[in-house]
Amino acid sequence: MARTTSIEWTEHTWNPFVGCSIVSAGCKKCYAMRMAHRCGEMGHVAYSGVAKSSKAGPVWTGKINRNSDSAMSAPLRRNKPALYFVNSMSDFWHPNADDAWRTEALDIMVASPQHQFQVLTKRPELIADTLKRMGRRIPDNLWLGTTVEDARVVDRIAMIRAIPAAIRFLSVEPLIAALGKPDLSGIDWVITGGESGPKCRQCNGLWVREVCDHIADNHPDVSFFHKQWGHYKSNPLTHEDGFTEAEAEILDPREFGKGGAHLDGELWRQFPKYAQALLL
Repeated sequence: MARTTSIEWTEHTWNPFVGCSIVSAGCKKCYAMRMAHRCGEMGHVAYSGVAKSSKAGPVWTGKINRNSDSAMSAPLRRNKPALYFVNSMSDFWHPNADDAWRTEALDIMVASPQHQFQVLTKRPELIADTLKRMGRRIPDNLWLGTTVEDARVVDRIAMIRAIPAAIRFLSVEPLIAALGKPDLSGIDWVITGGESGPKCRQCNGLWVREVCDHIADNHPDVSFFHKQWGHYKSNPLTHEDGFTEAEAEILDPREFGKGGAHLDGELWRQFPKYAQALLL
């Protein structure tokens, strides 16, 4: 079955519940706020009240809504093994989400062992207490990830490392400042990417290159995936090599990702080593 999302590192999105709130600098230009506001304006019931207009554009209200029964049960209707990004329109560990919704979603994951579920959060400090309160553990087919947009939030890495999971991963997107060389022990996969959308902040090629080189030099067991530059102003072809954005688009077409996706002429699209056999 064909992929149903343009997100390069997954095949499908699955949103048991929707809505969120801004928690750190990486949230400032969140695409999901704009999409949720648009869906609410179009009358989609699940998105009612989760985002509102502001002078800076759509913004989360902090309201979380359970999605429809049909959306909730979607993985159960697909027998062919698939890769699901969970809650692309929310945060699975958000404090305003109902534990009953999380329980329902976890039960569906357990009942769908043929699938792999990628759960990404900017709130890893809430995971352990939430699981304890619910009396649950991370299912074997749940990949646990956290977003690390710059060096100010690298403490999230240790938090995710402390949670037992078959695969732990980092989304270093949007990369809005240098990350440095954090300890990646216990991490299986790192995804980098520049910010996209209106008035996106620039990503510097040096920052992505530093992450890639740090993995190669110090953590060779970690898989590396560069998703996109977000905009051609962030592509090194423009800010390092002097090409115009139009020329850069010819050399590194957007079909590989928004703003192109090549790093020094190479397309980095590695998946976690443990998962490679599962994804064949």
